[in-house]
Amino acid sequence: MVKPSGIDRALLAVSLLLIAVGFLMIFSTTPVIAREKYGDSLHFLNKQLAYLALGLLVFAALIFYRSPFYLNPRLVMAAMALAFTGLSLVFFFRKVNGTSRWIRVAGLSLQPSEFAKIALVLYLAMMLSRRETDIHNLKGLGLLLLPVAFMEGLILKEPDFGSFVLIGAVTMVMLFVAGLRLRYFAMSLLLLAPLLVLLVRGDPMRQERIRSFLNPELYASTQGFQATQSTYAIGSGGLFGQGIGNSTQKLFFLPYAYSDFIFAIIAEELGFFGALAVIALFVLYFLRGMVIARHSDNPHTYLLVTGLVALIVFQSLMNISVAVGLFPTKGIPLPFISSGGTSLLGSLIVTGIVLNVSRQRKVVFTP
Repeated sequence: MVKPSGIDRALLAVSLLLIAVGFLMIFSTTPVIAREKYGDSLHFLNKQLAYLALGLLVFAALIFYRSPFYLNPRLVMAAMALAFTGLSLVFFFRKVNGTSRWIRVAGLSLQPSEFAKIALVLYLAMMLSRRETDIHNLKGLGLLLLPVAFMEGLILKEPDFGSFVLIGAVTMVMLFVAGLRLRYFAMSLLLLAPLLVLLVRGDPMRQERIRSFLNPELYASTQGFQATQSTYAIGSGGLFGQGIGNSTQKLFFLPYAYSDFIFAIIAEELGFFGALAVIALFVLYFLRGMVIARHSDNPHTYLLVTGLVALIVFQSLMNISVAVGLFPTKGIPLPFISSGGTSLLGSLIVTGIVLNVSRQRKVVFTP
């Protein structure tokens, strides 16, 4: 007898735990700055709750949708069209901190790049799983990756170098899983390395960030300020932390303590073991995601789940690496946890699709 396997409860539990940690830390980190900027100590928390309500509706709809909608080519291409439209529209809105990353509609701020990453994974999974696709034909592979290059160009123009690197890494993973030979990866690295050097050398801000990353003590009051304060926060947490709500770095010392550097506050308030528990949750997310991918019914869903899980895991790895000083400072949110409605909504969409794949999978039961 053949029956659906049902949703992966472990992945669902891990995702809900990460969201709970996020709301706990947003409640801890934002009251003072919210009261100072908006006159309402619960401003950030209420905004995140509104996005969570919307996100959970989308999350549930994605999980329990009866047919595997992500296998529909028309829907995938429509998602790509929307992604390119969103990435193009950002340049018509007011810049924030010198970047064009957001669309503002009816009081809501949306970051199209968060949804563009998901659309790109849907596209790559569809194209790489087709029988007629020969990834070792360089001309065909180049045409297949043309939308990737176009999307990377738009994201670089915003500029959002962190998302640029993240999309490149996820694309490489999906090509590897699809069977691209290692010599092609070597060729790609030989081509991409000079490009990355040019992108860094062509932007004074990126140069400053690299210099401050290599010599943080020399830039502790300028470009290295965030990284230095993040290190102070993590170091002061010790093994067991200062306790929830007792962080001192969140009191206008560490910029963006509620978003990009929220992991540093986790380490300060919950200590080494609390930070380790959060990392363990992301490791569990990866492991359960890989189990779902391995047991999927076809190459398309295998590639799709692998790409989506890589999207969450790489993003969390980049965020944590920045917080602990292993990666130059970039504005990459911590999935499920950082304050930011678009990031939370994107993480829920990714997980909803992965759980739908686990639910659609058929298992043979014998009496």
